[in-house]
Amino acid sequence: MRSPPAEAANLSRDHRILLGLLSGATLFEGFDTALAGMVLPYLGDEFGAGPARLGRVLSIVSLGTVPAFFAIRLADRFGRRPMLLISLGGYALLTLATAFSASLGQFQTLQFGARLLMVTQLALAYVILGEELPAARRGRANGLLSAFANVGAVAPALFLPLFERSRLGWRGLFGLGAAPLLLWPLIWWRVREPPLFVRSAARGTRRRLLSELLRLWQPRHRTRFLAMTSIWFALNFWAASTGFFFTYYVFNERGWTADSLRILMPLALPFGFLGHVLAGWMMDRVGRRGAAASFVLVGAAAAIACYQATSDWVVGGCWIALQMLQGVWSIAHTLTVELFSTELRASASGLTHNLLGRWGMVLAPAAVGALAARLGSTSEAVSILAVTNLIALPALIWVIPETRGIPLGESSDAPRPD
Repeated sequence: MRSPPAEAANLSRDHRILLGLLSGATLFEGFDTALAGMVLPYLGDEFGAGPARLGRVLSIVSLGTVPAFFAIRLADRFGRRPMLLISLGGYALLTLATAFSASLGQFQTLQFGARLLMVTQLALAYVILGEELPAARRGRANGLLSAFANVGAVAPALFLPLFERSRLGWRGLFGLGAAPLLLWPLIWWRVREPPLFVRSAARGTRRRLLSELLRLWQPRHRTRFLAMTSIWFALNFWAASTGFFFTYYVFNERGWTADSLRILMPLALPFGFLGHVLAGWMMDRVGRRGAAASFVLVGAAAAIACYQATSDWVVGGCWIALQMLQGVWSIAHTLTVELFSTELRASASGLTHNLLGRWGMVLAPAAVGALAARLGSTSEAVSILAVTNLIALPALIWVIPETRGIPLGESSDAPRPD
């Protein structure tokens, strides 16, 4: 196991500014991503849709994460910075446009486009941090980035009661989701192209998609490519099946209201943030694999308890635990960044996560909706599907190498973890 060099462990002022700006962008990405699931009961009431139809809508929206691969790989051609700016501004505008949806069809079309750009922005934020920060700080920085995404994801519930009582209703949340437009000029001004990428591009190491895919399928990359794909699929399916229908479940099966969610938020926010900080700390202390396996095991148990408990206090407590356990995303992002070399990194991240792994997020809502309609219970449907994240354990324990503390090589010929 390599130990991180002490002299490279500190963050510079520019590093801190970069981390702050990307954390702000990621906070709004989390906010906007959570909106579709948060307003699910209101969509059902306004457009006369049941769980099966709503599940299909969420699956179509989530399908936008798949072609995000092609947007992400453009970062290997045109640069990280321009694609970050395009994706950030684009998803903010589409989120604003969603507020004016006149049908479920319009809603899902606009959110499809927004989701495509959201995951592009998120993936590039992790890539930029991975290429800019020293190895000794990378895990905790990625944990912090993921923490802000989680804060954003639970924040809509704080504003939901206010908009519910106003003439804007659920649509007001999507107007608020356009806030990244205020952050865009600061990112344009302060975020630079990572020097690691600039040097790689100057050497002409960029390759065409087919060439990159063939290289990822070479024996030295194939095992970790397949392993990370299975991990991402499992995590996406688990997150979508346990998270997208929570508001629908507690509103329709437990009698909760928007005020009930607002009461829960003061606890969910700090604990959710703490979970991501904990993920970063565990990554740097016990390693990426051990941290991920721990989060996966506890995540399955917490999800089942959340949807099977008879006490509202237990449901709320387990939901808070699920927010903490979203820290597993930062671990998976860190592993993906560290397992592949610079000229393949953005494409490998997009391929394993967005083009292939995100199919878990596409399939899960439709599966939950169809199963809920068949069983007559959202809670039973989610409980059955909540253990899918355990699929990731074999790859985490037996297949992928530990990457804690490794330097990021500029070329695939640079030393990689064994």
